Amino acid sequence: MVNNFDIASGWIRLALEDWRVIGRLSVKENRGAIVYHVQQFVEKLLRAVISVLGFEPKQVHNPSWQLDEILSDVQLGEIEEKISPDDIALLEDVSSVAKTLEDERTRPRYGVRHASGVTTPNEYYSEDAIMQFLDDARFISGALVRFFEKSNLCSRMRLECEFLGKIGRGEA
Repeated sequence: MVNNFDIASGWIRLALEDWRVIGRLSVKENRGAIVYHVQQFVEKLLRAVISVLGFEPKQVHNPSWQLDEILSDVQLGEIEEKISPDDIALLEDVSSVAKTLEDERTRPRYGVRHASGVTTPNEYYSEDAIMQFLDDARFISGALVRFFEKSNLCSRMRLECEFLGKIGRGEA
């Protein structure tokens, strides 16, 4: 039987690969690619959370909605998963910010189709918008490293959690 922490660990490692790609990209030349990898980074971290909570992440591009369902079911007592009120509040905050990135959908890859043509991702996203998306990802990373520490996942993934913490503090 596969341990939920093993699954979560895999998602975290995959998320960190996306963050490393972001670090190699130029904000001036690769804005769409940066948003795409920020989306992927956040989606994979949310899948790690869902796994830690004992659930199988759905194969969707909006895992925040599945997380919301789990948190709602916990609060209503429909599932017996034990999550502290502080963790519920933290995960709700994370989910809310994650939705901003999930809502970008395909724009980072395909741009925006208008009647008169296509606006490319580099035309669509300003450098300021990219910085806001990166700040959102840093917020999520910092919040989730605290959650992963409380769940004892970081005792198994010390280096990865240290890196998530650096991302959250804007040091990576």
